[in-house]
Formats: sequence, C-alpha cells, structure tokens
Amino acid sequence: MSYALRNTVVLAAFLAVIFGVGFYLTKVVQPKEKKAMTTEIASLDRTIADRPEVEAELRDSEKKLEEMKHKYSKRFKVIPTNDTTALTYAYLNRVMDASGFVKFDMLYEGPKQLKQYGYNTYNLKGETTYSNLFKFIWYLEHAKLLYKIGDMSVSGHEINDDKTGKVETIVPFTMELQAYYSPVAGVSSESSGSDPTFYRDVNVGLNFLKPLISTQPPPNVKGLVDVERSDLKAVMSDKVFLVDQNGMGHILKAGDEVYLGYLTSIDPSRNEAVFTLNKGGIIDRVVLKVRFGK
Repeated sequence: MSYALRNTVVLAAFLAVIFGVGFYLTKVVQPKEKKAMTTEIASLDRTIADRPEVEAELRDSEKKLEEMKHKYSKRFKVIPTNDTTALTYAYLNRVMDASGFVKFDMLYEGPKQLKQYGYNTYNLKGETTYSNLFKFIWYLEHAKLLYKIGDMSVSGHEINDDKTGKVETIVPFTMELQAYYSPVAGVSSESSGSDPTFYRDVNVGLNFLKPLISTQPPPNVKGLVDVERSDLKAVMSDKVFLVDQNGMGHILKAGDEVYLGYLTSIDPSRNEAVFTLNKGGIIDRVVLKVRFGK
C-alpha cells in the first residue's frame, strides 16, 4: 500500500470516528440535556412566580413566631423541672393558707410521661366548707404552678355541731389532681418570688350545695361513724376497716350501726362497702370504695 493511500485510509477512519461521536452527542446526549434543562427552567420559572407568595408566608410565620416568643416570655404559669409528693403536699399547704383550712388525705396514683412534659396524679379525699373549697379550687387553677383537676365529686352534707347544737353544711369531696413538670429546657421554668394570686380576693357566690330544706339531722351522741365523712381503708370477706370523721379507726361487720344507718353489705371483689342511711325519712344508699395509691 502506497504512503498516500495509507494516509487516506487513516484520515477516513479518523473522520468516521469524529462523525460517529458528533452524531451521538447531537442526537442522543444533547436532546436529553436539553429536556432536563427545559424542565429545570420551568421549575425555576414556577419558583420565581411563587416567590412573592412564599415571601409573604415567611413574613407571616416570622410575625407569628415573634408573637409566640413574646407570649411565652410573659406567661404566668410555671412548669417546674420535676414534681414529688412532698413538693405537691407543701404547695397544697400554701394554697390552704390562702383558701382556709381544707381537711384532706392525699394518695399518689402514679406518673404520666409524654414527649416534652409529664404529670403526677394525686387522689385527694377530704372535707371543708363550701367557701374554702371554692377558693381552694380557684387558687389551684389560677396560681403560678400548673395543676389541673382531672376529676372531682362533691356533696353537701348536713351535720349537727355537738358544741353549738346548730346544723351546719360541710362539703365532702374527692379530687383527682394532676401536677405538671418538664425536664426539657425551654418548657420548664422555675418559680421565683411570691405568687400574687394568693393575695387576691375570691367571690365564692351562692352555696349551691346547701339544701333548700334542712333535714335537721340528730346529734351524733354515740360518736358513730359518719359514713359520708369517712375513708374506707380495707375490705375483708366479712368485715371492713375504715377511718372516721375524727381520724379514728373502726372495724365494722354487716349490720353494724353507723350514724343515721347501718352497714348493709360487703363486696371484697370490688373493694367496696354499702351503707343504708335514713336522712329524715329519705333512705339513701352510700357506697364507699378503697382508694389505692403507689
């Protein structure tokens, strides 16, 4: 093969390679790149078109965030980093200093832990006057520390005061109280200084638990157990143990006399005792249940 022919063949092969690469780039690669660029340009166009709306939403979000930060910095309620039975009992005594004396027994029922906070549940059972109980609840709801009442039952109960001989109305109650806490920084905050809520006057209004017609209960001259003011502590197959209105313990069997009535039945499976009372001709059935704590 002559030198000129060999060069011609090499040049032709080189041109064929260049043509093939050029064809692949222009017919295969570039159309894909063009399509991708067209899609990206369309996306950018939409982003640019939506920008004023997005900026407006951003400004609204920033404004709301500042408002929330301002409200948070000015919040009145305080959530401590932890709660214990001793802390809650001490706080309830502070509440009593403002509301007036409230006689109660407190049982710890256990904690409830959520993501950023938790609360301990306490069961309170006691008695007081309507005025004191109203203020006790009001201060719990409005004072600094975050406490919530989950459940509550109250009743008006007439007693004959042994000293004065006058009929008075007291309010036995049970209350489920939730004491909130949070170990998370930014959620919890310590209470500092005095709580001005405890110095506010509370208008208790009308005592709606006072009966319209008094039953004029007889004096409890025998010092019998006043069931509606007592706390059932234990239930056995044939007898129960309870603590009466004076803090004294008693063991009763079915048929035993109590103030205004007698013990009707005992149900160990339900940890309860049933009493039948005669309230001035009105027969009432009262059920006491054992309260359990941890």
